[in-house]
Amino acid sequence: MKQFYQFAKNNLKRLGLWLIAVMMISMVSNASHMMGADITYKCIDTLKFEIFVKYYRQCAGISLSNPSSETKVICTTTGSAQGVSLSLVGIRDVTPVCAKAGNPCKPTNTKASDGIEEHFYKATIDFNQAPYSNLIKNGCCIIRFETGQSARNGDITTGAAGYYFYTYATVNLCKAPCNSSPALTTEPVAYLCCNQPFFYNNGASDTANFDSISYSFGHPLKGYNQIISYSGNYSNTKPFDVYLPGGLPSTYCNCNANPPIGLCLDPLTGDICCTPTNCNDRTVVVLEMTEWKKNPSTGKMEVIGVTRRDMQFIIKQCPDNNPPVIKGDFKREICEGEQICYTITTEDAVKKPPPPATPPDPDTVTISWNRGIPGASFTVINPTAINQSGRFCWTPPIGSASTIPYTYTVTARDNACPLNAVTVRAFQIIVHPIAEADRIITKLDCGRYAIESEPFPNFRNPAKYTWQLKDTNGVVLFDRKYGYFESSKNF
Repeated sequence: MKQFYQFAKNNLKRLGLWLIAVMMISMVSNASHMMGADITYKCIDTLKFEIFVKYYRQCAGISLSNPSSETKVICTTTGSAQGVSLSLVGIRDVTPVCAKAGNPCKPTNTKASDGIEEHFYKATIDFNQAPYSNLIKNGCCIIRFETGQSARNGDITTGAAGYYFYTYATVNLCKAPCNSSPALTTEPVAYLCCNQPFFYNNGASDTANFDSISYSFGHPLKGYNQIISYSGNYSNTKPFDVYLPGGLPSTYCNCNANPPIGLCLDPLTGDICCTPTNCNDRTVVVLEMTEWKKNPSTGKMEVIGVTRRDMQFIIKQCPDNNPPVIKGDFKREICEGEQICYTITTEDAVKKPPPPATPPDPDTVTISWNRGIPGASFTVINPTAINQSGRFCWTPPIGSASTIPYTYTVTARDNACPLNAVTVRAFQIIVHPIAEADRIITKLDCGRYAIESEPFPNFRNPAKYTWQLKDTNGVVLFDRKYGYFESSKNF
């Protein structure tokens, strides 16, 4: 009996240690690690798409498993769902650090690791064939691609910490059976410098369809239509503390102030600007991009898709560093067939908000663009310059006129250590139709001629023009400008 008691006692000790180990493993396996994600898609052929799922993982968290089991295609009308098998494309470190800082994601899964990994997956969805054809055979139009993962990062201070992570994208197959979502060409920046201006753009680029895109702040979700609330006075439109002096309302924003005031989101370009002021904020920011296309029958704009980017912003102290500034004409107008060229410059000297600080030494600033306009060129003028400049040139082809702006983004990145400061701004170009008309010349008496201009059919705008009369040597004998086409002019 004594031997049995000692055996039981020893094994109970082992059992206790085993239970503690299991509990620790369980705690680690449920540790939060999700920092964000987005879903985009590209049309391969009518009703056939390639979808791209990108997850952003905190390297200090647990490993990310393949999210296929949580990724589905759903008919929003009936709720019918079909699973998706995702293939891993690759994993890369996207932490905005300088070269001297090394790789913050090695070693992984340690609390000291302050890095961010992008996990890139893809799949092909063909609604022409089973099983996906079953989702639309009864006339389902709006399809939702969704994905999820447990759980959101536990370091979030403004709400949502530890909740299940969920996001989605939609497409209307009835209105756009071969639509591609905007491609997100800028990495989701996670680190913002406290008390320093912040300019950011996701670089949403729709070079496949050139549809119109509008931007708004969305809500973080734990399931479809299951909103995660922010804590305290925070909200989806005010997810962290920003510079807002003098009793200004929370809705006030001014990107042109130095430093920027409030939190601004341009609904037409997607530009975000602010000056974070709480150096301990860890928050969630969701940007929704709604894609619009004009209905040729009604002439009205209709929603054909929604793309969401769920991001985690971490406010950090960046001593003695100023973020780079991008300078240029952010909006231009030209006519199709005309060349436009201009220079975009950068600098590394921005005034900080109070309290004053000793101006730091300038960093080296590099410049790049997202190739948002096919056929355009962007050339770095002097790659060895401390503050690089870029020369943008483009000749819009005949027939490219559009009331929807052509948009591209420019990124300026300094070499501050340990974290680079990054600024991203959008540039827009409106292309007007070229003024085309037939010249009708009628000979009158006494050496007079009647000259008439008849605009080409379907010309959309009233056109400014200039009359010139030249001799056979090209010498201008008569030069007169008129505001718009008139029925005729006699000379």
